[in-house]
Amino acid sequence: MKRLWQNLAKCIGLALCVTLVCFNSGEQMSYVRGLSNSVSTDQLENICRSLSGPLSLSMGDRDAYVSENLSETLSGKSGSASIRLFGTIPIKTIEYGERQDITVMPGGMPIGVSIYTDGALVVGLGSISETAQICPAASAGIRAGDAITAVNGETVRDSLHLSELCSKGGELMVTIRRDGQQLTVALTPVKDPENDTYRAGMWVRDSTSGIGTLSFCNMSSLRYGALGHPITDIDTGAIIDVGSGSIVESSIIGVSAGSNGIPGEVIGSFSTASRQLGSIELNCEYGLYGEMDEIPVNPIYPNGVKLAYPDEVHTGKAEILSTVDDRGVCAYECEIIKLYPQKEMSGKGMVIRITDRELIAKTGGIVKGMSGSPVMQDGKLIGAVTHVFVNDAKCGYCIYSWWMNRVSEKKL
Repeated sequence: MKRLWQNLAKCIGLALCVTLVCFNSGEQMSYVRGLSNSVSTDQLENICRSLSGPLSLSMGDRDAYVSENLSETLSGKSGSASIRLFGTIPIKTIEYGERQDITVMPGGMPIGVSIYTDGALVVGLGSISETAQICPAASAGIRAGDAITAVNGETVRDSLHLSELCSKGGELMVTIRRDGQQLTVALTPVKDPENDTYRAGMWVRDSTSGIGTLSFCNMSSLRYGALGHPITDIDTGAIIDVGSGSIVESSIIGVSAGSNGIPGEVIGSFSTASRQLGSIELNCEYGLYGEMDEIPVNPIYPNGVKLAYPDEVHTGKAEILSTVDDRGVCAYECEIIKLYPQKEMSGKGMVIRITDRELIAKTGGIVKGMSGSPVMQDGKLIGAVTHVFVNDAKCGYCIYSWWMNRVSEKKL
């Protein structure tokens, strides 16, 4: 009898394993994987109705049933639900609650970007002179890409200030930021025999500028997002830490069309006299963020639009808003051809393909300077362009604008 029960247990275990394998590779699991981690109560009810077979939706200590009107039962409430296999094995946890509409002004306007670094960015190392083949900075362990923020406890304001601090000679305790970590190293500048001045053997930079595209401005908070990707140092590739900065009005003066393998470019211009639009507070992997001085006006959507949640986005027709000539912001046809379900933020949330003949004729597709261009679908802002495909200028990646708004509101 004991052996009989053991064999029965093995059969049940084997059957369960086979069920799990089949389930894991089936349509239901693909459906579950693609679900957002945060949904409205209406969407939670739809999920409950879509589950079948060994799957069920657990609400705390009980199962939710298709016959229930969850959206009515849970109206005004929030919490978490669990999708379970056989009612016991947790597969996915979903937060639910009433969603708040977020109104934003979509961008598409070109902006001039001016950033002053937090400290001085090391962009290169070398010997202090031809006759003195030594590099004190390298000997101290300083690397290209490091940001020097203080010397002997004194905050470094800019490159000139750092040069003055190093010119005094002697051992200097240098505070650097590297990969988000703060380090302190001992640097001893050496006197250059050619001009009798102390040198550290490093090249530094304290500012950068460029052209990009505004993605959106939150109409309640004036917080904005732009570019969808970081501004990096041209020599080191390091993401530039913002000490201070601003975005200003810019104008488009020309376009260099791109083709497969050869990126194009929207050519813009701005000057120190250009009108300031807002401040720059953050330059990160997902773009530029800060606060606008006032709400900009998009001529196509002058009253603003609702911000789409990631699970509202679908493949199919969409439009991209961008400025590629002196007409200002225009809407161009595109389509969403692939979506990437996300549990956390990523710059690659979806893939778009430009289908608008006019835009393709003018630019070849997506070009440098269009990064940050907002993407609309069903009357809502869904994302912003981040990167173009090198081998197909008509296609590119987009980031979900919902994530960008979370960053702009300092909720991530």
